[in-house]
Amino acid sequence: MSQQTTETKPSSASRIYEEEEKVFTPSPAPTKAPGKAGRAKETLNILGTALPILGAFGTCFVWTVANFYVGDVEIQTSRPFSTMTVKVFDEKGSEATFHTPKFQLMPGNYHLVIDADKNSTQQADTNVAFHAKTIVQVQLPSDLERPEAEAATAKPKHFWQKLWKKN
Repeated sequence: MSQQTTETKPSSASRIYEEEEKVFTPSPAPTKAPGKAGRAKETLNILGTALPILGAFGTCFVWTVANFYVGDVEIQTSRPFSTMTVKVFDEKGSEATFHTPKFQLMPGNYHLVIDADKNSTQQADTNVAFHAKTIVQVQLPSDLERPEAEAATAKPKHFWQKLWKKN
């Protein structure tokens, strides 16, 4: 018999493993830019992420304060009315106009100019407190006391009646 030599063939499994190892090996971490430029980029990345988040929180805070940090104001009149205009001035001079007898304001001191049914305006000062109802009493002139009512009851005169008066 002849002598046989046994040589081991490289197995195909080890080659596949090596290829897979090469595919799945993590690449080395990218190197950061050296010095001040690297720190500036890192800072800008953090700010670019943090500023929109802070803006969203700020928006939520302002919305919450504007909607819930208020007090109620109610105008009560001595008689019913058909139209009402309330001009509100704060201490800084800002003006707001309301056309209803019930509205909400932020806490503080206010000056109100109230006009109901286009009659003479009435003024009132009030202090609005947080989550409190402020009632402002207004005495409206009756229908007979108004100047328009007196003019309506008087008989209209023509121009010649004004010139020739009865003796």
